[in-house]
Amino acid sequence: MDEGDLTVLLREHASRHSVPGAAIGVLREGAATTAYCGVADITTGEPVTPATRFSVGSLTKSMVATVIARLAGAGRLSLDDPVAAHVPELRGSGWAGHATLRDLLANRSGLPLRAGLEFDFAGRTGGDDGALSRLAADVAADVPAANFWSYTNVGWCLLGRVIETTTAATWEDAMSRHLASAGMRETTFAADAVPERRASGHEVMAGGPVPVEPLVARAYGPAGASVVSTVTDLLRFAALHLEDSSLVGLRAVQADVSIHGWLDSWCLGWAWFDWEGGQVWGWDGVVNGERSVLRIVPEQQAAVVLMTNSSTGRGMYRALFADLMEQLFGIGVPPLRLDAAPTATGDLSRFAGVYAWPDRQVDVTATGSGLFIKGEHDETEALPLDERTFLVDPMDPDNPTVTFAAFDAAGRPRVLYLMLWGLPRLDA
Repeated sequence: MDEGDLTVLLREHASRHSVPGAAIGVLREGAATTAYCGVADITTGEPVTPATRFSVGSLTKSMVATVIARLAGAGRLSLDDPVAAHVPELRGSGWAGHATLRDLLANRSGLPLRAGLEFDFAGRTGGDDGALSRLAADVAADVPAANFWSYTNVGWCLLGRVIETTTAATWEDAMSRHLASAGMRETTFAADAVPERRASGHEVMAGGPVPVEPLVARAYGPAGASVVSTVTDLLRFAALHLEDSSLVGLRAVQADVSIHGWLDSWCLGWAWFDWEGGQVWGWDGVVNGERSVLRIVPEQQAAVVLMTNSSTGRGMYRALFADLMEQLFGIGVPPLRLDAAPTATGDLSRFAGVYAWPDRQVDVTATGSGLFIKGEHDETEALPLDERTFLVDPMDPDNPTVTFAAFDAAGRPRVLYLMLWGLPRLDA
């Protein structure tokens, strides 16, 4: 597939999903092909070009994992070091004395889980060099969670703090040096000044795409709130992982936690995807009005990157990659299942219960045909798709389902996953 073919495919899918602008890149055995379409901002009409930077969102976590692994390779730290050994603010926290850096990378450290820690982007506006230290101190003052797998933002911010204490530099400066050594000189941080040629995010509404403000919160930078990059630089990042054998360990599966539409297992900063025809790893970025996707196929020395400035970018990804992965690599991307299967779960009453963090609660009750899920600000009916997955909104391109996991001997789930965050069952 040449640049012209890739451009046609990109334009077709961007139009279908109301994406104002997008960039795509394919890497195969060292040869890169890129394509661009649309506008970076519907207000200015500036076109998407090879120089356009998009937010990478949680793909930052994969970059943080890479730098941690390189620091370990240089003997500056060990993945089996206790978290508290590298985060001074946590030296009085019991969980941080037992959990390792590897546990943070694997999202299984047992750190405190609280909405006020995970999602307080608006409340943590301080842009000085102490942002990560202050967040770590707040984590130290909170109560650790139970022992279960959960995606997290704060864990990756703590890893950013590890980078700071290990390198005696801000995490941005340390990351920049390591990424630049891999040729990634177009990747920068948008915590303060807005980088030139940055795409604007857009929320797709009934009347079309509407520009939204970018997410800016320096305390959450390592989790994905500040890094912007180009499609070419993300291909360089993929090439680093295809070529550097010292990074292969990051692809080792750590948790067999399958969450529909997101991942089949979690590794160390990467997700693993159980797709027909080949081994695939990668991760995604979801921030205000922007969606990014990276997939690597080591067996074929290949990678694909998609960057979009639209809230519908993940819907575009699913449709586009279903075409592209099959054509290029003979790999089948499984379709997103959204057809209810009323008898798939058996006794629905076993799902009923209260699932909560200290400041976030979800009540689940059984109905005749599914579940009623009530949160603090919303409520919805959920219909079974399989024995652990329930459909809540088929029109949501990011989170059409919820997932239950960690079933006990009686078949009762002990964790409810909203998107990727796990809420433990209080009566488990």
